[in-house]
Amino acid sequence: MEVQLEQETKEVIKLQESLGFRHFSDGSLAWQDQLRPLTRSLKGVESGTRYSRWFDTNTFYQKPIIVGKISAGDIDPKNFLRAELLTENRDRKITLPGPYTFSQLSENKHYENYADLLFDIALAEREIIQKLKNEGVDLFQLSEPGLVYQPYRASFRDQSEVDLALGAIRSLVKESPADVVIQTYFGDVAPLLSELLDLPVFGIGIDLFETDISSLSEQEGASKAFILGIVDSRESFVENPNWIADTARKFSAKVDAGDLVFASNSDLKFVPQEIANQKIQALSKASELFEGS
Repeated sequence: MEVQLEQETKEVIKLQESLGFRHFSDGSLAWQDQLRPLTRSLKGVESGTRYSRWFDTNTFYQKPIIVGKISAGDIDPKNFLRAELLTENRDRKITLPGPYTFSQLSENKHYENYADLLFDIALAEREIIQKLKNEGVDLFQLSEPGLVYQPYRASFRDQSEVDLALGAIRSLVKESPADVVIQTYFGDVAPLLSELLDLPVFGIGIDLFETDISSLSEQEGASKAFILGIVDSRESFVENPNWIADTARKFSAKVDAGDLVFASNSDLKFVPQEIANQKIQALSKASELFEGS
């Protein structure tokens, strides 16, 4: 199993090299779920026996149980990245669950005050990012689908909840030693976009399968990169590069962006590896079409 996993990881890295990626990851193929590496790196958090559905996908995660005050524990970089499989001169990227999403997907058995829980997660993640930066990681994606995913809510989150979530993220990324991207997916980012753009981060990720471009106001985001979730991670259909490029042009005409990065709307683990590879290749081709237009 370990030999096969290593070979598949090498193939993912080779594909990134062939397509000229800016930052490289190992594909997180060794992760049992999106929360597990962080859960195992935190004091005050245990891995329970209960599994819950990962949003509206057909995958599951082991629900973290918060049993004490949260802080950074023993941080083993190998739990986050197979750095030994990456070429030394490559820029490296790691994806972590954002503090709000992690808190929402956990079972709290310790904190009486939710704000204390949220900010302790943020401070612990800040320490983890510092450790991983020292190991050569240049770019961190904080995945925050919890900010926008709300299938059972009639209206968007209460502003006090939004302020609390964004405050925790701000405490995490303030004066960060590395570039940080906030990636939202599985929901419409439009009601929150202006506030996300105020965060001191490198870029903001948008799920364009959930966010209507025409609903976006003209944002002054020239100093920010926009990571366009422009292929669907939950669908095996491979998007046409011409359609991807055209959709990006529509976004660019609507929103003032410093840089556009083409990406999947979320983790491509939800589709077979061959389909994932084809989607990545489609993104690369679309980027060429977009830049040549």
